[in-house]
Amino acid sequence: EETQMLDHVQDVSEYLITKLDELVEKYDFIKERRGLGLMLGLEFDHPVKPYIQKALDKGLVLITAGTNVIRMLPPFIIELVYLLKLLMKLIVNLYF
Repeated sequence: EETQMLDHVQDVSEYLITKLDELVEKYDFIKERRGLGLMLGLEFDHPVKPYIQKALDKGLVLITAGTNVIRMLPPFIIELVYLLKLLMKLIVNLYF
C-alpha cells in the first residue's frame, strides 16, 4: 500500500510539474516553477496577493511564499481529475 501511494504521488507530481512548466513557458510574468514532489510554487515578476484572493473566491485555496510566489500543496491522495480542476482554476485566475 505504501509503495502504491509513493507511485501515485510520483505520477501526479510529474504531471503537475509538466503543466506548471508549460505555464512558465506561456506567460512572461511567471518567472519559474519551484519545488519538488507535490510541494510546488510559481514565482511571478509581481505581487501575487490579488491572485490568491481571486482563487479563494472561486474555491481554490492557494498560499503565498513571500510576495511573488504562489505555493500549492495538494494532498498526496489527490486524483488527476481534481488536479486538472486546480490547474483550470489557476489559469482562469491568471486571465481574469
